[in-house]
Amino acid sequence: MSTEPFAAIYHQRTKYHPETINQGHAIDWSNPPDQFKEYAGAPRFELRPFLPTGESEDWQATVNLQDKEGPFSLPQLSKLLFATNGVTAMALSGGQKLLFRAAPSAGALYPTDLYLVVRNHADLPDGVFYYHVRDHALLEVYPEGLGPDGDELFRRLSAACFNDPAIAVADVALVATAVFWRSSWRYGDRAYRRCLLDTGHVLGNFDIIAPKLDLFVTATAGFVDHEVAELLAIPEDKEGALAVFSLHEVGEAEDIKPGPSARASSDVEPKPSDDAILGIHGASSIRRDSADKAVAHDREGEDFLLNPKYAFASGTKLKTSDTDLNEQIEIAILRRRSTRVLNREPLRLAELADLLAFAYRPDLSLPPEQQPRYFDTSLLETFLVVNSVQDLEPGVYHFAPNFMELLSVREGSVRNEIFHLALGQELARDASVVVVHTADLEAATKKYGSRAYRYLHLDAGHIGERLNVGAIRLELGVSGIGGFFDDEVNELLNIPEKELCVYITCLGRAQ
Repeated sequence: MSTEPFAAIYHQRTKYHPETINQGHAIDWSNPPDQFKEYAGAPRFELRPFLPTGESEDWQATVNLQDKEGPFSLPQLSKLLFATNGVTAMALSGGQKLLFRAAPSAGALYPTDLYLVVRNHADLPDGVFYYHVRDHALLEVYPEGLGPDGDELFRRLSAACFNDPAIAVADVALVATAVFWRSSWRYGDRAYRRCLLDTGHVLGNFDIIAPKLDLFVTATAGFVDHEVAELLAIPEDKEGALAVFSLHEVGEAEDIKPGPSARASSDVEPKPSDDAILGIHGASSIRRDSADKAVAHDREGEDFLLNPKYAFASGTKLKTSDTDLNEQIEIAILRRRSTRVLNREPLRLAELADLLAFAYRPDLSLPPEQQPRYFDTSLLETFLVVNSVQDLEPGVYHFAPNFMELLSVREGSVRNEIFHLALGQELARDASVVVVHTADLEAATKKYGSRAYRYLHLDAGHIGERLNVGAIRLELGVSGIGGFFDDEVNELLNIPEKELCVYITCLGRAQ
C-alpha cells in the first residue's frame, strides 16, 4: 500500500503534458450533461418575484421593506442565491439557449449545486431545498412531511460538522456540492480540479453578496462527507458535498462562535476503481469511523504567509488609490463575463494594487463580519507574471499580500513562455498580468491529508472570483485558466516539483 497521499497521485496523473495533450479524454458530444437536477412533484417556492427589476434598483431597499417578516426573508434569499449562482445572461448558439451564470465555470458546464437547510422560516417549511438555477426557485428535497423537522436537521448537520456551534444555532445553512459528470464529460479525470475551482467561484460571489444583504456567514469544509450527503439525499457516486456555510444576521456576528473552517482527512486508500474522480473525492473524505483523526489546526495569524525564499528579494510596494471597489460590487457580479480577447494595453500600477487589495486584503477596507470566509489561505502562494504594467518592469514576481509588496523573482518578459504553458491560449499572451496560484502539496497534505487538495482549489477559486468581480468593477478584462502544462509552470516560476500550480487568472484591458 502506497504511503503517498492520494492527492499527490491524483495530481500527477492529471497533469497536462505537451507530448500527450491531444491523446487524452474523448468527448461524447452527443451526450452532454444536464445542468440542472429535477425533483418530480416536489413543492416549489418561487424566488423570481422578489428580484429587483433592474441594475439601477437598490438591492438593499427591497430587503428593508421585508423587516416585518424577520431575517432571511424570501427577498433576501432570492437575491443572495441569484447573485451567487443565478442565470444573469442568455444567448442562442446553434439553436440552443445558453444560460450564463453569475459565477464563471470551465466550459460553461456549471458543476456546482446549492442547497439550503432551513428551520423556523416565515415562508418556508423546515427542510432541505435545492436551488434550481434555471427556474430561480427552491425545490423541497424530501417528500412533503417525510423529512426530519428543523431541529433534527440542524442537529444532524452540526454533528456532521463536528458539532460546529455556529451551525447549531443557525436557522439557515447553505451547502455547496459538485456534480462530477457535468465537468468530467469534457475534462475527464482532471475535472475534479475544475469542480473545486468552479465551486470556489460560487463561494466567492456568496461571500461578496451576503454582507450586502446584512448577513454574516461562517464556513467549514471539514465535515463527515457521508453524513452531509445523506442529509441532502444526494448520490455519492455522482455528487459530492464540498462546503457548508451557516447564515446569521449581521448584528449577531459578535455572538457567533464558528468552529474550524478546515480539518484533516483520514486519507484512506481509495477503493479500487477506474474512476480517478471518485478516487480523489473518497481519499479526501472524512469518515465517521476515523473522525478522531480529522484534526483541526489553529490558523490564527497564518493567512498568506510570506515564503522565506523571497524575503530578501528586491520589492515594489503597492499603493492603492481612493477607489472603493466594494461600492456597488453587486452590480459587477451581475455584469461579470469572462473576457475573450485582451489587447495588450498596460494596466496602471494603482489599478493592479486596488485589484490585489480587493482580492487578497479585504481586511483593509471591510469590518470583520463582512470579510470573506476562506478555508486556509496560508497553503497558497501567488506569483504575478507581468507583461505590461505602467511603472513596473516585465518579469515574474512573488506577491506578499500581508505586505502588499511584489518581490522580483525573474526579470524580463516571459510572454511567450506563459502563452505556451497556458496551452497556447492567447489570453495569457495578451494579458497585462497573469496571476498564478501555487502551493506546496507535500506540506499541505502533511497538514490536512488529501483533503488539502480541496482547500487549495476552493480557496484559489474563491480568490480568483474576487479578481474577476474586482476587475469588472474597474472595467478591466479578466478570465480564469484551469488548463495548463503543469511542469512548465513550475519551470517558469522556478519552484520544485513538489509544488503545484492551482489556478491562473489573466488580467488586462478588453479588446
